[in-house]
Amino acid sequence: MTTINEIKDRLDAVAFAGRSYAGADRAAVAKAYGDAVAAFDQNAAVDMAYLLDCIEELQKAITVAAAELADAAVTISDRYAGTDAEALEVRLMVGDPVDKLVNVAQGAAISPKEAGE
Repeated sequence: MTTINEIKDRLDAVAFAGRSYAGADRAAVAKAYGDAVAAFDQNAAVDMAYLLDCIEELQKAITVAAAELADAAVTISDRYAGTDAEALEVRLMVGDPVDKLVNVAQGAAISPKEAGE
């Protein structure tokens, strides 16, 4: 099974293979680069499938966590808010970041302002 670290290693190998250094044999450098590219190409489809599976799992986990946070906000606001206005404020304070999490998990673009940048 592929891991994220293995994918990173293959990307690094392509990025750094073929760089020359003092005393390097031109043919050896070209071969190292060719070998790195071949290894990357050979695993590209499997790596992509693995990364897409990871993204789907993250999307599911974020959506479930967001729903649980929203439920917790309702429970907290019902239990501890003194007025309806305070309850609404708690729900909105939690609801906005929850909505952003769900939007990002579903692939929606967010602005830099929303991302806190």
